Amino acid sequence: MQEEQRVLVILPDGPECVYAFLGAIWAGAVPVLVSTFLAPPDYLPFLRETRARAVVTTEAVGAALGADLRAALLAVGPGRSGSLWRAIEECPPAPEPFSTHPDDPAFWLYSSGTTGAPKAVIHRHRDIVHAVAAYGRHVLDLRPDDRAYATSKLFFAYGLGASLYFPLAAGASAVLSPEPFSAARTWTVLAEERPTLFFAVPSVYRALLEQAPRHAPQAVAGLRRVVSAGEALPPALFHAWQARFGQEILDGLGSTEALHIFLSNRPGACTPGSPGRPVPGYDVRVVDEGGVPVAAGTPGGLLVRGDSIAAGYWQRAEATRRTFRGEWLATGDQVVENADGSFQLLGRTDDMLKVSGQWVSPPEVEGVVATVDGVRECAVIGAADNDGVTEVVACIVCTADDHDDLRARVEHACGALPRFKRPKRIVLLESLPRTATGKIQRSALRARLGGTR
Repeated sequence: MQEEQRVLVILPDGPECVYAFLGAIWAGAVPVLVSTFLAPPDYLPFLRETRARAVVTTEAVGAALGADLRAALLAVGPGRSGSLWRAIEECPPAPEPFSTHPDDPAFWLYSSGTTGAPKAVIHRHRDIVHAVAAYGRHVLDLRPDDRAYATSKLFFAYGLGASLYFPLAAGASAVLSPEPFSAARTWTVLAEERPTLFFAVPSVYRALLEQAPRHAPQAVAGLRRVVSAGEALPPALFHAWQARFGQEILDGLGSTEALHIFLSNRPGACTPGSPGRPVPGYDVRVVDEGGVPVAAGTPGGLLVRGDSIAAGYWQRAEATRRTFRGEWLATGDQVVENADGSFQLLGRTDDMLKVSGQWVSPPEVEGVVATVDGVRECAVIGAADNDGVTEVVACIVCTADDHDDLRARVEHACGALPRFKRPKRIVLLESLPRTATGKIQRSALRARLGGTR
């Protein structure tokens, strides 16, 4: 590997993925982490876009890339086999890392793709250092005896911090699990490894509660930080976890572009339904459509600044100009700042609905629907009625068998909402479409139901 050349890393969580990521940075190259949940042929676009000079992956993915693979292939086989391990064993130790500037590109991550094709996000060497000094210090309060476990994988910005650079910076340890998430597997890891820090997304907490074994309280007894991010944590989930295990879930808001969490609740000061307050090291603003700051209590777009903000998107000049505004990052979230300095997340700007000339926040409606017995999950979108007028549609995954009774209970619960916020349609689904990082893919729901926004 040579300095500043991209290295495509397609590996499940494990030592090899860590060695490839950190080894590339040590050599001055730029590792690019991508989802491991794709079919092997689906990696060709990433190979072409990154122009990677080396690919570190499994033998199966390497074989699928075939003739398109003109880069050097470092393959990982069973055990310690494969060309990656041979290269590690044959490489002489480097006494010093390649000399870099804090603003040099260090690694790429891909955005989750909730609103379109994933974009390559370019992060610099200084970004991890800032995230550790900010969220790692002020929220996690990392200690050398900590043991971190995240159900989110390393290719996800949230998982990269949780399972790699946060524990590494503190001299702590991490539990890496290569398998896709399953509640049973996660409960086994929690019981056997006894982590002190646990990171997951809301859908994982829901599944863990639904499939909790008898030994569940003992398995989580040693957790001193329980963290949620990726999407808003419903208040009902916060209360259910606290009632079952006596622990607060520290909900927070971050993004791939910001590298990690910049709004967060704090231990002993959690506000259910809120992502919390700014993490020290970050400044936030709420602005109107013209970029002018608005008063507390007024909805607006969220801007954040801090030294972990990415340099921009690779080959996406228009998107970079729209998102990276000088020292500020436009997160794409609509929020309200509360009087106490905490924030209320209204939803993604692209997901906000305008009904009867008034704005509707999908999370607000979803929070009401989620209180109904028999509702497992809910996502609210906008769809056109027979006259082409936008109406609120609640897409529900239910646990109840009596669907007519469930619909009636949902309609009754939503009666407390203003009329324009009430769902006009209730659609029952077996599951909600999600990205590889666990976020609800509302664009897929809109495409399926003929949605407008």
